[in-house]
This record gives sequence, structure tokens and C-alpha cells, in this order.
Amino acid sequence: MNRSAVALALYALFPLACGGSAPDARYPGREAGCPVKSYPGAAGIPVDDLGPVRVECTPTAPCERQLLDKVCALGGDVAWGTADNAIGATVLTAHAAHSKRVTQGPRDRGCAVQTFTDAPPGKSENIGPVTALCAEEDSSDACMRQLQDEVCLLGGDVLWQVDGPTLIDTQNGRRQRMRGRAAHTK
Repeated sequence: MNRSAVALALYALFPLACGGSAPDARYPGREAGCPVKSYPGAAGIPVDDLGPVRVECTPTAPCERQLLDKVCALGGDVAWGTADNAIGATVLTAHAAHSKRVTQGPRDRGCAVQTFTDAPPGKSENIGPVTALCAEEDSSDACMRQLQDEVCLLGGDVLWQVDGPTLIDTQNGRRQRMRGRAAHTK
């Protein structure tokens, strides 16, 4: 083998040797405590696999919850293969995944978004939390549009459980913060 072939082979194998994969940009990390559906064997629904997760448990929280929080951090909402762990084990492993989405990917800013104070009345698929930081002098409507644009960028068409705007101090001065949850109609 010539040197360039060896270099190419090593370059291709390097990510495998590091033992990890890059996070999937389609599924941003979620907060600890997020809901995760667990399957003892294979996932019982269509999923996008995000890779294996492993946790060495600490006494601060239940061991299974610590494992599920690792799934949340990768943007997952499914943990499968949990039955491979021994009862009472202090090191748990599983496969992190995200349920296949109805969305077809990001949409353009300014897309149509239905906004609800509480849960949406129809069937929808939850995508996750969205946040907008707006200038202090922006109108409430302008800040709402920015929050709706965040929903568009995640491929959603529903915004619900809207909170704010609330004035907060940031590194860039005072800003208005609005939060909500993005979803997509089924």
C-alpha cells in the first residue's frame, strides 16, 4: 500500500477509534428530566438512532434516570436495549434514539405557525422547547414572531405553552426572553 492509501484508511477509521459520534443536528439536546420512552429490547417504534449511551451512576439520583438524562442530552426521546443491564448495576448502557418525525426538516423564517396558550387542540408531535431573545425595545409582536421563527427552523408549525416576554440581563445587555414549545401537526 502506498502512503496516501494508508493515510486515507487511518482518516476513515479515526472517528471509530474515538468511540463516539457527533450529535445529530436534527435533534438538539434536551433538558435533564425530559420524557424518554424506554424499551427493554429493540425500539418498538421507528427511530433515528443517536448512538450508545453509558453512565456510571452516582448516589445523587436514581441510576435509570441518570441514563435517561444522557439520552436527553443527545436530543433523544427513546432509550432501547435497557434489558441488557444487570439488576442493581451501577454502570448502565442503552441506545439513544429519537422517534422519527413527521416534519420534513427546517422551514423558512416567516412560515405559518399556529400559536396556543395551552396544549394544541389537535393531534401534534412535540418537537421541543424554543427560546427567543429580543431587544429590550422590540414590541411583543416582534418578539413573538422571532419565537415563531424558531419553531419554523425546527420544522414545526405549532407553538404552544408560550411564556413571556420577560426582561432578563444577558452578556449583551437587557433582553426580552420568550419561551414556548414547538410541535408539528400530524
